[in-house]
Amino acid sequence: PVEYPAAADFGVVCALAEAAEHCRMRRHIGVVQCKDSFYGQHAPETMPVADELRYKWNAWIAAGCLASEMESAAVFSVAAVRGVRAGTVLLTIMNKDRRRLGLPDEECYDIDRAICVGVDAVRRLIQKDRGE
Repeated sequence: PVEYPAAADFGVVCALAEAAEHCRMRRHIGVVQCKDSFYGQHAPETMPVADELRYKWNAWIAAGCLASEMESAAVFSVAAVRGVRAGTVLLTIMNKDRRRLGLPDEECYDIDRAICVGVDAVRRLIQKDRGE
């Protein structure tokens, strides 16, 4: 059902947090808004429901949402149905809201450390599953 909560596996989240620390990568853990409309967030004025999109985005921000992306909800839901674990590593490339406020926002496309976190987390999960 559409109301089914899409949530990461807690053990995977813990492994990712430990891996981020090990890889010396700054991390934030929390709620991320997952959507199916890239242009709805980045160019809401071009959509027929522009006012609704702006209202919802402001509600997500007010509720403490850390980011917005487009894939995690589907991955988490399928994982739950299939009985497997899933988590996500997100790399913030840019922050439109910081730019809108005139704050610094350096674009970052360095995926190497994010990959380090993912690989290290998988290693940790394997070791834990083996009882090491």
